[in-house]
Amino acid sequence: MKQRSFLSLFIMILLFFGTTTTSFAHVQSMGYSELKIEQNEILYDLFIDQIDLFPQFGGNLDNQVNEDQFSQKIESYLQKNLRIDANSKPLTMKMNSMSMANKGTSRGIEFHLTFTADEVIQHCNLHYNLVFDDVPAHTNGILIQAGEYVQQDLIDSTKRDILINLPQDIQQDTNISKTNNLINIPQPKLGAVLWKYYKLGIEHILTGYDHLVFLLSLVLIASRFKEALKIVTAFTIAHSITLFLVASGRLHVIPSWVEALIAVTICYVAVENLFVQKAKWRWALTALFGLIHGMGFAGALAETGLPKGNLIGTLLTFNLGVETGQLMVLCLLLPLLIWLRRFPWYRKMMISTSCLIFVLAFYWLIQRL
Repeated sequence: MKQRSFLSLFIMILLFFGTTTTSFAHVQSMGYSELKIEQNEILYDLFIDQIDLFPQFGGNLDNQVNEDQFSQKIESYLQKNLRIDANSKPLTMKMNSMSMANKGTSRGIEFHLTFTADEVIQHCNLHYNLVFDDVPAHTNGILIQAGEYVQQDLIDSTKRDILINLPQDIQQDTNISKTNNLINIPQPKLGAVLWKYYKLGIEHILTGYDHLVFLLSLVLIASRFKEALKIVTAFTIAHSITLFLVASGRLHVIPSWVEALIAVTICYVAVENLFVQKAKWRWALTALFGLIHGMGFAGALAETGLPKGNLIGTLLTFNLGVETGQLMVLCLLLPLLIWLRRFPWYRKMMISTSCLIFVLAFYWLIQRL
């Protein structure tokens, strides 16, 4: 009896821990930066999710974005926390415009900035310190272009500076025929960036409390590893399909509907657990719901600004990270659940846990609506 009470209490604490997070916990905080270097100027297009800006500026950003007072306030914030230095001197920043925009399943503010130097830019350092104080999990995908030179990277709370070293020939006459091979621009290796996206995928699953709760509700009725494997495989295939379609721009979705539907899928599985005792056909339901969850995953990566030639590799490594994190959780969870099924009170504990999952998911649904 004590053992059963302890396990039930542990699961309750695990589930309610998710309520302390934002209702959008499933979506990793992601921003996007595209820098185009032209002689002594850097044209900087910056996107920040409105959820990340809410702690600083609050309110309805759609209504505020055209107000002069808000514009001055946010420009001052950018001046303080976003800087590009060349030859140990900060470049002059000017905010040309800002507007509300959508990136995949995310909605936020897109800024168009210009940084100006006194001379042609060859080497510079980007210092990015936006929103980290309020959103430590924030990540920003960086794309830097100068002529045919391309550099990409990720900024997060542990790495807030990016060093930009342009090849010496890049600022010379770009009209020289490429067929003469007089300009040989070395492309940076992608291994480090892809590794970061792999880790981002792992973090995405381990910090996505609604996704973890969904996985738990799916495997609660699995009595064998084979059944759980079919469920997880169906989910993996399904969410991979919509992840690629949405993140590559081939499928467009409404973010608010996706987030609400994710909560609905959790509610449905929790209710089904009260009446279904075998997982024979759960893989089919999981495949359908996996399509919805894949759209949610794509919100963190859609239109990352990475070159089209690297988009597939980026999505693959991110998805591989998601699957790694998922397997880590299931390898810990499944042996425990299958062992607990030997006890006569497991069914009652499963029903109690499913009821708690339903309440939690319904709470998320109300928040998102």
